[in-house]
Amino acid sequence: MGNRTNGRFPRLLVVSRNVPPAVTGSAIIVGNLAKQFTPEEMIVVGMLDPGRPEVSWSPGWPPLRYATVWSDQWRGERFMRWPQFPWLLLYTLWTLIRGRCEAVLAVYPSEMYLLAAYLVARLTRKPLYGYFHNTYYENHRNSRLARWLQPRVFAYARHIFVMSEGMQRLYQQNYPGLSCSPLVHTFNDPIPAFEPPPLHNPVRLCFSGSINPSCADAATRMAQLVQEVDNVQVTLLTGVPQVVVERTGFVGPKVTVTTVSRDELIDKLREADILLLPHGFTSTFAQEEIQTIFPTKVIEYLISGRSILAHMPGDCFLAEFLRRHNCALIVDEPSVEALKAGLQRLVEDDRLRAELVCNALRAAEQFRAPVVAAHLRKVVTHN
Repeated sequence: MGNRTNGRFPRLLVVSRNVPPAVTGSAIIVGNLAKQFTPEEMIVVGMLDPGRPEVSWSPGWPPLRYATVWSDQWRGERFMRWPQFPWLLLYTLWTLIRGRCEAVLAVYPSEMYLLAAYLVARLTRKPLYGYFHNTYYENHRNSRLARWLQPRVFAYARHIFVMSEGMQRLYQQNYPGLSCSPLVHTFNDPIPAFEPPPLHNPVRLCFSGSINPSCADAATRMAQLVQEVDNVQVTLLTGVPQVVVERTGFVGPKVTVTTVSRDELIDKLREADILLLPHGFTSTFAQEEIQTIFPTKVIEYLISGRSILAHMPGDCFLAEFLRRHNCALIVDEPSVEALKAGLQRLVEDDRLRAELVCNALRAAEQFRAPVVAAHLRKVVTHN
């Protein structure tokens, strides 16, 4: 590979299926990161969901270009993705050439977009960087494409960015010599000044995000906790179908289910007393995925100014992070009784809740978008 940039930041083509105005974790991460760069430094290619409202996007930020169209409201939408691949490949190639981009950042969790970015970089002999938000092949061992694509991306890329130190350890163990470092979740919201967290009557619990196989079993026990403990209520800020919410056990008069915009999310979290953070003990996902992922909502929880009740295996990276920063009460025993004891401890100990919140606000500093963007600049400039 050529295209050395002589110590300056090259114009980067970011290829990611999930981009604003989508509100998925990857879209938020990519959008927040892109806002730290200028149109002369970056172009973002992604997917348009026509069901989403138009995004408020400043002309001073990198331009958003939409190569494919997709909506989860469409029937048979999963059959419409790969037929768009030839156009995605051509559009990405055309954008790189016309925009005079000098390097490519391939974002996973879309293997279609990862493949397009890899092929465009190879075709044009441009430097390639990977940005893996989740494990890929490890979670799709029966996929021929994953088995073929991941090692080729790792071999060609100058550097692989990942979501956590846990993913970094996994990849460097499995791919000796791989140049790899965390490029963590980012946020642009201000970190609030510490205030003693409130406690209402009844106690207000809150869960934010998706209920999926990575957390469903832990979420089910938390739903049982709500049903069995008096004087609590819970709000779920989620876009998952009602049938999934009910199947998990969040039903009845104690439960409120709603959706909020990204701009309203932190304020809604602050209406709660305690935030629920479930993470799977058992899952249909690969064990490597459970052990290494770092959910986007953790950052939002950290800056909310509210204490966190976390329910997860004690040996996963997420538990390691929370313990290191002492910013959540962790229940690592898969039982409702253990959850009840953890909740009771938080409710009765004002000092503990305040300590956890204070530590969480400090831990959030490392996820500020300018701090994360500086790492990306440094690595890309010097590789």
